[in-house]
Amino acid sequence: MKNGTFVNRFVRNRFFQHLVFWCLSITVLVFLMKVSADVKFIDLVYVLVFHVVILPTVYLNLLILVPRLMAKNRYVLYLLALIINLALGIGFYYLVFNIIVDWVLSGYYFVAVYRVFEIGLILLTYIVLTLLLKLARAWFFVSKIEEESTRHQLEALKSKVNPHFLFNTLSSIYSLARKNSEMAPVVILQLSDIMRYMLYETDCEKVALIKELEIINNILEIHQIRFGEKLTIEKKIEGDIREVQVPPLLFIPFIENVMKHCRTSPNGNFFINMNFGVDGDKILFAIENSFDGNTHVIESGGIGLENVGKRLALLYPKKHYLTIDKKENIFRVELFLNLS
Repeated sequence: MKNGTFVNRFVRNRFFQHLVFWCLSITVLVFLMKVSADVKFIDLVYVLVFHVVILPTVYLNLLILVPRLMAKNRYVLYLLALIINLALGIGFYYLVFNIIVDWVLSGYYFVAVYRVFEIGLILLTYIVLTLLLKLARAWFFVSKIEEESTRHQLEALKSKVNPHFLFNTLSSIYSLARKNSEMAPVVILQLSDIMRYMLYETDCEKVALIKELEIINNILEIHQIRFGEKLTIEKKIEGDIREVQVPPLLFIPFIENVMKHCRTSPNGNFFINMNFGVDGDKILFAIENSFDGNTHVIESGGIGLENVGKRLALLYPKKHYLTIDKKENIFRVELFLNLS
């Protein structure tokens, strides 16, 4: 965490980045341009004077040419301006070392030892290097923004599950209370377990699939208590689920949809069938229920299913397959997930 914080601060502190870069540049050039086996003070002075030429060329490119031409896709004009910038840099190099140094540093004698091609290549190297660093910094910020945006979207979509679920469950408790059912306290305890999970155990990125299934089981039991013998629930779990981790509340919207839209079939009863199949990193989830064919919400899949579809697109792009189908008063959802 501390290392990540340091990197974030370093990337955000532009002045510190530039300071570190130019200190490294001076250090490297001192060793590359030294005139003897040992580094001497005159070598440092020479490199510092050399940077007087490099700095204007680099910052003219970064502060003017890139934002005004390259960033606006005016590549031909940028290329022409870059050539002019290099020509000015080369001319400034000869001006500095042949005239200005003799006037400012009268105690030192420097000559322009590099040819036009060599000085042009050095300046171009600095331009390309600093441009790549600028692009890397921009990419870092774009990545952070996209990461934050995705995280906020996921939190928003996940938060939409909680009120919907709470409303449906309280409706069940209200129905039991009106009937003076002895099962009302049991349902309240189950609801407290469910809400404890939602409030305190779903802030992490992943939860154990076993825990998610426990909550689903509680929700289905509440539904079973409410409707009694009229409702038939069948659950089937295949494969080893002990080590499987999934995003929290990923499957709850499917159960919510069942609780809200499960309706009596023509024979007077209704049913819910749920299957979980786990094979390594792959999950196949299927749930079906009877419903009233005139329920228009089923046509669109409901807000809850729309939200879970968006979450899946963010969490598992190209690694999931969701199908929602209805026929003959049976509503069926199948979800395939590749967790790898």
